[in-house]
Amino acid sequence: MKTRQSIEKQQFKISEEDRNGLMSLIEDIKQIIEKKEVNEETIKKFTNIITTLDTLKDNYMWRLLRAAKQNHMLD
Repeated sequence: MKTRQSIEKQQFKISEEDRNGLMSLIEDIKQIIEKKEVNEETIKKFTNIITTLDTLKDNYMWRLLRAAKQNHMLD
């Protein structure tokens, strides 16, 4: 059986997929800054960035809620 600490570490660790997604968003933001121009493509990138971050936030919020429902200690 897993210990509470191992469950918490696994549950709250940022996955490699999420990390790669965040790095991709960073590159998109850098490109926007370097371009110094707003056009339709820039707006699409902003929309993608917002959607991706919102989805990531929701996923981690659900992880926290599931952990709370399982009576794991939350800091």
